[in-house]
Amino acid sequence: MSSVATIPVRRLGVGRPSRALWQRAAISLVLVGICLGMAWLQLWRAETRGGNFARQQAGAGAAPIALGADQRDAELLQWRPVTVRGRWLAQRTLFVDNKIHRQRVGYHVLTPLQLDGSRAVVLVNRGWVQAPRLRSEMPPITTEPGPVEISGIARKFESKFFEFGSPQPEGPVWQHVREADYRQRSGLDVLPVIVLQSNAAADGLIRDWSELQGPGNPAQRHYAYAIMWLVFALMAAGYGLLAWKRA
Repeated sequence: MSSVATIPVRRLGVGRPSRALWQRAAISLVLVGICLGMAWLQLWRAETRGGNFARQQAGAGAAPIALGADQRDAELLQWRPVTVRGRWLAQRTLFVDNKIHRQRVGYHVLTPLQLDGSRAVVLVNRGWVQAPRLRSEMPPITTEPGPVEISGIARKFESKFFEFGSPQPEGPVWQHVREADYRQRSGLDVLPVIVLQSNAAADGLIRDWSELQGPGNPAQRHYAYAIMWLVFALMAAGYGLLAWKRA
């Protein structure tokens, strides 16, 4: 009998990573990159917001600053206790819309205070007032005539952020109060901070700034988020390695 030699035939593609495997690996790398990027973002926010909180705490314990027309350094004044003397420009009062206090909708009442002996003004957030039932009505605000002395905490104007369209103030009702917009629309020489009034006054407004000042150091929350995203990155990397080994 004659013997027939068996010649091994190599199957094409055996031993080479398949296209599906490369796709899973690419997806894993993308997911790892996204998760690491989000972790870095949270660490950056922890550093910046934690620094702001530390400056806020340090400023709150400092001696009050008597505001004058020559004080234009918003960074220096940020979260510092201040006092200011002047006269209310009651006819320039504006209402910041959609402010919630204990699940009730209302406004923050902002009135410029003209500094004694100067044309400069500082915008004062006098507190919260409940909105009337009809949007066409405005709540009555009692404003003390004559010279007054206000004490409170200085805070920079809102920063501009992304929003759909450019909603314009409707009379005295504003959605956001930004320094450049306020200067342009009011024509007033305004200081670069808003004073959150803390002293008592017979105006019926509620002065509770705990929400604006924050309940605690926000850095801890962002560190926790960063750890969460790092865990997600490890999970994505593990998925990629497992898929590669099973190929």
